[in-house]
Amino acid sequence: MQPLDFARRYLGEFKQHGNEIIPTYCLFCHGGSHRDKFSFALNVDNLTYNCKRGSCGKQGHFSQLCKEFGESYTDTNYEMRKPLKKSFKKPTATVEPSKKKVEDYLKLRGFTKPTWERRGVGEVKGAIAFPYLVDGQAVLMKFRKPEKYNGNGQKAWREDGGQSVLWGMDLCSLDNPLVIVEGEFDALALDEAGVPNVVSVPSGAQDLTWIENCWDWLDKFNKVIIWGDNDDPGRKMVRNAILKIGEWKCFVVDAPHQDANVSLVKEGKEKTAGYVLSAKPIPVTGLINLADVVPIDLTNVERACSGIPGIAKSIGDFLMGEVSIWTGKNGQGKSTFLGQMMIEAVNEGKSVCAYSGELRADRFQYWINLQAAGRNNIEYFFDRVKDKKVGFLQKEISEKIKEWYRGKFWLYDNNMNSENSEETGIIKLFTYAARKYDCKVFLVDNLMTSKFDGGKSESDYYRAQSNFVGELMHFAKTYNVHVHLVAHPKKTRGKLEKEDISGTGDITNRADNVFSVERVTDPTLGCDTIVSILKNRSEGVQNEEIGLSFDPDSKRFWQPSDVMGFNKKYGWETILGTEVQFPQEECPWDVAQ
Repeated sequence: MQPLDFARRYLGEFKQHGNEIIPTYCLFCHGGSHRDKFSFALNVDNLTYNCKRGSCGKQGHFSQLCKEFGESYTDTNYEMRKPLKKSFKKPTATVEPSKKKVEDYLKLRGFTKPTWERRGVGEVKGAIAFPYLVDGQAVLMKFRKPEKYNGNGQKAWREDGGQSVLWGMDLCSLDNPLVIVEGEFDALALDEAGVPNVVSVPSGAQDLTWIENCWDWLDKFNKVIIWGDNDDPGRKMVRNAILKIGEWKCFVVDAPHQDANVSLVKEGKEKTAGYVLSAKPIPVTGLINLADVVPIDLTNVERACSGIPGIAKSIGDFLMGEVSIWTGKNGQGKSTFLGQMMIEAVNEGKSVCAYSGELRADRFQYWINLQAAGRNNIEYFFDRVKDKKVGFLQKEISEKIKEWYRGKFWLYDNNMNSENSEETGIIKLFTYAARKYDCKVFLVDNLMTSKFDGGKSESDYYRAQSNFVGELMHFAKTYNVHVHLVAHPKKTRGKLEKEDISGTGDITNRADNVFSVERVTDPTLGCDTIVSILKNRSEGVQNEEIGLSFDPDSKRFWQPSDVMGFNKKYGWETILGTEVQFPQEECPWDVAQ
């Protein structure tokens, strides 16, 4: 990945100033509590980044930045550049008029003598000579053999010490757009086709020092059209040149041939010139033409089902690209309810990934398996220590359930050691799960168990939490997934509001949905758990309550009015279209023995 690609994917709105990409807010601190703007910069020359806010101060190499966001940095050609030399050596070669061999080769490439003479092309010791002029003075001399290159020796070379500038600058006028191509023969081809203001880069696709040397001159043009070779190096040259020159004034030629010279030979002048005239503008990052936005198809919105009719009716279940925050007092069933939401997603064919900061992996699996099994598949034994019956699953059923969600249900390993703060690790592995396993529903349980690198003060800690929620929002929208986040409330008494969530109000302001889960004991309500929709951005629903029943043995929630909710069968029970039947056996072990 290169800096411009990274900026488009992760930086949101950004501007370019010289050799720096500057987003509105820092990727790490998001401007802090004062929302400071333009403190973060990514330098495209030396490939470093830094935030100038003292309380943040994040800095490092671009490769580290890529690693933070789960991207690969393997582009060895995009090297750190050395400072440009200000002085150069004038060419010493004397250009003579072209002789027969040179002329015959130039004609073979589709050029006429007036065209190459207008651009000063001649001959030096039997080689084609291309003088690079600035204000009438030669600053660089390039040469090329007057024959088809067969892979032996040098195809082209230049005098040492020359200044890297664009070939043909003195022939250009500010009255027309500037056209940049990758080689002198391409410039001759477009000149032959009648295209004005054509210049060529001096050293192929790899060297971009001409941009710095010609910066003031390039800056005078309001429109720059770039026609690179139709190969990977050529496309890379185009991308890097756009990054430096500025997206807002760059246009790119899309032609089927290797380069402009091949186009001239195969399709002629008119068609070749037409490719330049139809060059397409580069979409400016951060601005969208509203008319070009693909309309939302309300009949086919991607979402994750809750399995709860009341939630589906109120907010349309859990839309992709959103973050839902769940709160509730301890022991009210938040984690259990969200475990069931993960099973519902698996049941409709989606892959899921969860972070559980409170449960060990085996305990987390035990609860998930009970929910997937349901009351009708649970066996019981008498636990003499607890002095009560305890539910368990036959091995055959557990194995069937595990095979059902194998490769579809992923769990963050919170026992691993990491030098990074845990919230960075969560985002990194969630990104991997989204890209590698196409996970669509994610769970963070919970916000308070994550280890935040937010400084020593309480305000720094809460700011780090807010930043983490911001990262989850960005992640959800980037990969079009839904994220459930558990956050504990500040108070332990009274009815909960979204403002009662521990931390800063910025957390709930950022989220798309806010829910609370509360156990109730009033028999007149006809339920024992209430899920409250405290905020829903897409539908505008707020302070709506949904009553649920809960089975402590299977850990399942269901809506009393939904007659099938309690006995719902998940996919593992109907594998190959046939219900799975297992023999009822006594528990093979007793914890008291």
